[in-house]
Amino acid sequence: MRKFYVLLVILTALNHSINAQLKMDSGGNIAIAATPTPNNYTKLHILQSTTNHTSWTNFAVVVVNEPTNNRYNQGLHAYTYFSSAQSNSRNYGLIGRAGNASNGYNYGVYGALIGSNNGAGVFGAMSGRYDRDTEGNWAGYFNGDVKITDQLTVNTTVYNSDQRLKKNITGLTYNTFEKISQLNAVSYLYKTRLELTADGIIPIDTSTTVETENIHINKQHFGFIAQDVQQILPELVYEGEDGILGIDYIGFIPLIIETIKQQNAKIDDLETQLNNCCKTSLNEQQLRLGTNESTNTSENSEISGQAARLFQNTPNPFTTETQIKCYIPVDTRNANIYIYNMQGAQLKKYALNGTGEIIVKINGYELTAGMYLYALIVDGIEIDVKRMVITD
Repeated sequence: MRKFYVLLVILTALNHSINAQLKMDSGGNIAIAATPTPNNYTKLHILQSTTNHTSWTNFAVVVVNEPTNNRYNQGLHAYTYFSSAQSNSRNYGLIGRAGNASNGYNYGVYGALIGSNNGAGVFGAMSGRYDRDTEGNWAGYFNGDVKITDQLTVNTTVYNSDQRLKKNITGLTYNTFEKISQLNAVSYLYKTRLELTADGIIPIDTSTTVETENIHINKQHFGFIAQDVQQILPELVYEGEDGILGIDYIGFIPLIIETIKQQNAKIDDLETQLNNCCKTSLNEQQLRLGTNESTNTSENSEISGQAARLFQNTPNPFTTETQIKCYIPVDTRNANIYIYNMQGAQLKKYALNGTGEIIVKINGYELTAGMYLYALIVDGIEIDVKRMVITD
């Protein structure tokens, strides 16, 4: 009896709101048309099911369709469309609103996948794209681009990278370090919706008087300015239909990895050159001092003989302070320890006064955290080069 009253209310409202014609076929289906002489009727199936749904005790309208054939079946079809593009108007295929139920259990639109076959609880397609095989079981599936204006929270993100999806695959051959090093990271806050509206970035929302802000609107963020990135790596910048620029931050990952590889290759080459140079210089120094004794670079070895030596700093890595030990022959005229960054630029010079075992103390605050090279040069000859690391 209740279903009858619900149907009666719906039909009464339709009769008063539109110039509609009603028709009931032999199967009990209600057809509604809004023209005086319709050629086709659209069926409104209030309930078509062999299942007992009496447990659904609190509802406004329930539409159930349990089809018996393999066709394109729809439980509910909402459709609003102008035959040509209009301005100053809005169309909503379906509006769902919910609120004030148990905290966390209010859903404006609820979609759930049931049954044993794959599909999606919610399926969305952009213009020009329609339904397709989801090839899996998803809560949501979108056939086209998706835009989110506020924060997106996910547990895991996976990006399709199968070789079969790609063409014109080419290795990175240019110097990625030069491009990456030109970028300037910044910290920033996002503007509120009211500020964006005042600046003309987004239109005024006339559907509500309350501009709800994201709860993280006052949280500091770190990143890049899209306009700056566009000048250096335009491949990573995209422009939306609204003119707003976006950055493909995931695209930075292969560039950063390639930059690290290029830097490591440069460091290895620099160390090889320095070691070769040091060996030559050391042989010359030993010949000058009249000894063929080889250099012992072990920290734990005893200092003996007349050859100049440079030992590994201790501790290494270090944060506050480290010590560099070296040995200077008695007939040395001039000796210095130099500190270089990994690009070969000289940063510090420590003059060594006296001969024999000398210890130079390096304070962590004198340099920023990173990796450095230090060299011992005696009477204009490079004796040895070693590497030290400063941590935060």
